[in-house]
Amino acid sequence: MAIKAPPLDLRAFLLRGHSIRLFRAALRSARRAPPHSRGDLEQTIRSEMDRNRYEKNQQTIRFLISDGLQRLKQLNVMLGIQGYEEA
Repeated sequence: MAIKAPPLDLRAFLLRGHSIRLFRAALRSARRAPPHSRGDLEQTIRSEMDRNRYEKNQQTIRFLISDGLQRLKQLNVMLGIQGYEEA
């Protein structure tokens, strides 16, 4: 018999959705990176998400999402400057 986690409240549910969207967007951006650095970038993204996977404090989660969005924006700018435009 599996132990079920308690249901998420609305705010936690919405934050979870934001986190998942950020993760997917970051992985999509990593696919645009040069082949020699793509694997390292994807691994970094995964490890960052795993490191904060069990965070429960909603204020901390909001900060992490905001920080992640800023870092993703910087990555996209850097890839654009290097000529790896979005497809």
